[in-house]
Amino acid sequence: MNLKKLVDDVADCIQTRHFPSTISLNLRSKFHMRYGQTLDVIEIEITSVCNLGCDNCDRSCGKEQAPTNELMTVEQIKKFIDQCIQAKKRWYKIKVLGGEPTTHPDWLAILGLLKNYRDEYNPHARLELITNGYGPAVTKRLALVPSGVNINNTSKTSSIQPTFTTYNVAPCDLPEYAGADYLKGCGIPQICGMGLTRYGYYMCGAGASVDRVFGLGLGIRELTEVTSKSLRRTRSALCRYCGHFKSGNTALAISPSWEKAYAGYAEQRPVLPLF
Repeated sequence: MNLKKLVDDVADCIQTRHFPSTISLNLRSKFHMRYGQTLDVIEIEITSVCNLGCDNCDRSCGKEQAPTNELMTVEQIKKFIDQCIQAKKRWYKIKVLGGEPTTHPDWLAILGLLKNYRDEYNPHARLELITNGYGPAVTKRLALVPSGVNINNTSKTSSIQPTFTTYNVAPCDLPEYAGADYLKGCGIPQICGMGLTRYGYYMCGAGASVDRVFGLGLGIRELTEVTSKSLRRTRSALCRYCGHFKSGNTALAISPSWEKAYAGYAEQRPVLPLF
């Protein structure tokens, strides 16, 4: 375990009362425990449109995956806010992303709604825009981000990402994962938190992408129904297809389950209940 990271995690825990993820992840890995689920961090995928389309994208926005013009509506964002207020939800972090979120025609209005909600009902929450920062159009839009919204600019320069793993290699297609305990999950729901898309709440954004492509219909549409238990129940269906579950590499690869799912998606997109 990296000592500096451990010290930083403990300091962050003291300041924010948010459980230090590195400590928990290392303990769970060492003792082969099931990974946890963070419920006070959420990634809102407002659009699946991306101006870059990276290989191995775990939102399936890559050029050879399942690019789509789907997006969340302003009404859906208002619904999310209403559910948060009614449930008296207190977020530690709210992240807005895509695809590339600044390609959404109403991205500034969405940020404004979330910022007003944060300021009035959840003032200690961190509101963050995650962008690829690619190209002059995106750079120009980022100058419009209102104060009080943090920009996480990943500063991508091409569609090839050396750190991306083989998201499209499904563990269930590999003989070494026969009989795997998919309920164990991986560290992403614990580090990155829940996902919210136009189809509802998920254990994580990568899992939501599996549902969008495979059409399993596992999105939860009421915040009051979102619990660690309800999200964990979806792991058996989602993690079996997610390359993050296994030990990955950066090769561009795809396994039979994903080949079939992408072919089916290209022919006719799955129809899922909307949030």
